[in-house]
Amino acid sequence: MGLQVGLTYNLKSNYPRAMQSSEDAGAEYESQETVEGIIAALEQLGHQVICLPYHPTLPRKLEYHRLDLVFNVAEGWSGRNRESLVPALLEFYNLPYTGSDPLTLGLTLDKSFCKKVASEAGIATAKGVLVHTPDDRQLEELQYPIFIKPNAEGSSKGIRNWSRIDTPIELREKLTWLLDTYQQPALVEEFLPGREFTIALIGNRNPCILPIMEILPGEQCPRNSHFVYSFETKSGNLERVSCPAAIEPQLLEALEQMALRVFAALQCRDVARIDIRLNREGLPCFLEVNPLPGLSSVSLLPLQAQAAGISFTELINAILSAAIERYPHLQSKVGLKEAALG
Repeated sequence: MGLQVGLTYNLKSNYPRAMQSSEDAGAEYESQETVEGIIAALEQLGHQVICLPYHPTLPRKLEYHRLDLVFNVAEGWSGRNRESLVPALLEFYNLPYTGSDPLTLGLTLDKSFCKKVASEAGIATAKGVLVHTPDDRQLEELQYPIFIKPNAEGSSKGIRNWSRIDTPIELREKLTWLLDTYQQPALVEEFLPGREFTIALIGNRNPCILPIMEILPGEQCPRNSHFVYSFETKSGNLERVSCPAAIEPQLLEALEQMALRVFAALQCRDVARIDIRLNREGLPCFLEVNPLPGLSSVSLLPLQAQAAGISFTELINAILSAAIERYPHLQSKVGLKEAALG
């Protein structure tokens, strides 16, 4: 019944201990509970699921199992190309899969390159520079306050409550720590002081936009500084969200149009979540895009789907269906099987 679907993923519990250089090292990987939730949804949809954890044995398993399609949420372990590795391997074996291709995944994980592509497409972003040392002269081009983060991390890794910086002395201290801890260049941007939104899209040619979510400080967040959606905030569940966000029609239109333009410019597929923050004038600026959005019970994408009246199983089906539409032979196969079931 249904398709034979492989599920590729990285478990938090399998994160290599030798790589745990910071407290947030495993932040972007999946819990066993999340994996089991995806499996349950796929099985409820009538598919047979083959678990394919990120491991050196993955190529042999891909050769062994006769898979129709792979539902991919694998992040890889290290390097700015880590999210591209599993999709590239699936393409090597000519296996259909959900989500964006290796080029888009690599581009969107590298925040500096992603900003350049978005800017070239006419999408507004905060002024920023990529630096390798705390003494980089490019930093003199920016106006304070500024914001620092690792260039190729997700899930707010490397973003702390102090990531908004007001002075050159403070910048040097914090930037030195960031560069040493994460062993990669840092993206340094002029701080955007306005409201922060995240926008989820599902589909391809005419992607569906789920209700827009606003990220807000929770009751326990510090009141003496600008709100930062940091690792401390996420891990402590200190934020609150509003979905659908209270947005006037003109801003709603601007946010949706920017999200659609980002989705198209970066050639995202099937699903993505796009983060946008307002500048001093209240105009939207693109922050980054997550083409592998989280699917845990507290992740933003399922909460946005819930706000639209979409269950978790329906969300998984929407992502899967968007991928199947890109593979004509799967459309006919699913149709034949459905017809056979009567």
